[in-house]
Amino acid sequence: MPLPMPANTTCDIYRSGNAPPSAPDVPGVKCFLMPLGQSTLTTSSYTHVLYVDATVDVRDNFIASSFSAGANADNVYIPNQNGTKFTVVLVRRYGKGTTSDHKRVLLARQAPTWPTNDV
Repeated sequence: MPLPMPANTTCDIYRSGNAPPSAPDVPGVKCFLMPLGQSTLTTSSYTHVLYVDATVDVRDNFIASSFSAGANADNVYIPNQNGTKFTVVLVRRYGKGTTSDHKRVLLARQAPTWPTNDV
């Protein structure tokens, strides 16, 4: 099923313990990335929201007490393994059984190597 909006980038997904330059666990995923905007008390642990198809295998290791990613969370590189690294904080599914079935993935941007034109 399609995303609820057109994809604006791609990403490579890596499981805990795997990282570039190794091959991604889930390569070339079409996705829609948007910045979070203003952080609040309950959203300070993530910086971006990623929308992917419901069939995409992306995994979190959410720690509810700190609203943060655990050590076994996936990492997402946008637009590919040579791009900016994000850690998956939380994955939720929306629209199950509808034509806009998708996952919303909360991401925490990791510091890139500066200077950069990446996200």
